[in-house]
Amino acid sequence: IQSFKKIMKKNIIIASSALLLSSIFFVINDGIINYLSSQNIQFYHFIFYGSPAYIVVPIYLLIRGTLKKNIICNNYWIPLIRGLIFAPMPFITFISLKNITLPEFTTLNMSAPLIGAIYAYFFLKEKLNSFVYISLAIGFLGVIFVIQPGFDNFNIYFLVTLFGVLLITTTTTIVNKFNTVTTTLGYFLYGGLFIHIISFLLFIWNPIKISYNEFFLITIASILINIALFLATFAFKKAQRHYSAIFCLVYLQIVWSSFIGFYFFNEYLNKYALIGASLIVISGIISVPGQIKQADDK
Repeated sequence: IQSFKKIMKKNIIIASSALLLSSIFFVINDGIINYLSSQNIQFYHFIFYGSPAYIVVPIYLLIRGTLKKNIICNNYWIPLIRGLIFAPMPFITFISLKNITLPEFTTLNMSAPLIGAIYAYFFLKEKLNSFVYISLAIGFLGVIFVIQPGFDNFNIYFLVTLFGVLLITTTTTIVNKFNTVTTTLGYFLYGGLFIHIISFLLFIWNPIKISYNEFFLITIASILINIALFLATFAFKKAQRHYSAIFCLVYLQIVWSSFIGFYFFNEYLNKYALIGASLIVISGIISVPGQIKQADDK
């Protein structure tokens, strides 16, 4: 039993580290999209020009002779359905960032741990502990502090963003619940299949030429988002029955978003938002003993 607990603690640490790194990459990608969405670039242009970052993975696996191993599934419906659920996400991201600010977008995405906790309780049968509840509560309070400056006037794209949060949380729940169906790379490859096919068809219908600077930004963003998606998939697959605990760490995205918004888009946070950002950091710290306690309770 002690050996099992050590393994679970190690898995939680690895999963948390992967999720933390992916959160930084997600926000950098969103920042680039925030800029590109104002340049008349659509999501399918972004996916088309950034497709080498995705296609290089199966090519590399093919060369190594491990492609077949990573695309074989116990149940092909699971990764395919997950891929379909994920397909609208680039469209939602582009249309949202075109109509709301980056901090607003990121803050709305911080409702994901709350949805994740609900999923974990009802679908993953996780036993949440006091640390997780406290972390979620403090994180949610921090979100409210951050969100208040931009919510004076209702914007329909707030709901669009929240719908995207529901979709992405559903995909991570699927990975966690069906973690033995296929490999992490398998989930990654199937996850990007439909959106790349759709984007290629739309690009043929409406092609555009982009500048070298835009191509460079798309390439960087595509590399980062693909790494982030892989790391997030790996994290939730590795976490197994500790899904809700590590999910608290995504609150830290609001901190990275605040930095990018300040330095690149001249977006300032007032004192209430700064208090909120501090609470979000605290919530991430509190989630750590919650993860350890979950492992000890096994």
